[in-house]
Amino acid sequence: MGRQTQTFKEAALQIGPHTRNALHLSVAAGIPSASIARWLDTDRVVRSMPNTPALIGMGITGLYPRPGVSDGDRDWVEQVVATMGQFLWLEREEQIDAVTALSGSGPAYVFYFLEAMVTAGTEMGLTREQAYKLSLETFRGASALAHASTEPPEILRQRVTSKGGTTYAAITAMEESQLKSLFGQALHAAERRARELGQEFGGN
Repeated sequence: MGRQTQTFKEAALQIGPHTRNALHLSVAAGIPSASIARWLDTDRVVRSMPNTPALIGMGITGLYPRPGVSDGDRDWVEQVVATMGQFLWLEREEQIDAVTALSGSGPAYVFYFLEAMVTAGTEMGLTREQAYKLSLETFRGASALAHASTEPPEILRQRVTSKGGTTYAAITAMEESQLKSLFGQALHAAERRARELGQEFGGN
């Protein structure tokens, strides 16, 4: 058990006798709800996985309720997390690992691709400021377009990709480098690590 988890456990054991009737919303990454429920001596525990855009009210939070969580408890949790953005209830706790890989770690992937676009833009003669603005607004606009559309991302991408055009050249280069497959492998690695952390942190 890691030091942070040990600290969490010690704090939970101390407050548990005073909070058995309370609803608990955990944002502790990697600590299984069963452990939290055991340490607090209550099953009214909701485990959550938010992401950093929650800081500006544009996050997405995955939520898993223990069996002891009532419909009224869910309403309270929704009121809390709605201030941070969107939320999604999960049927199985192991899905938290997938949420961690996709949306929990997801902002870092966006920043990573943003870095790459800015670097490429400067290599092609733009200033860093110009490349950053163009790249950032492209991410924002494309996300907004996807959000407003009922069509899947494949169709939206195809509409920008004319055979033999500039976008086609870029997508072809990505496909030849198997970028989509490599990116998928990266997400699976994140999910695997989230599962390992859950096993490591699920102390008695």
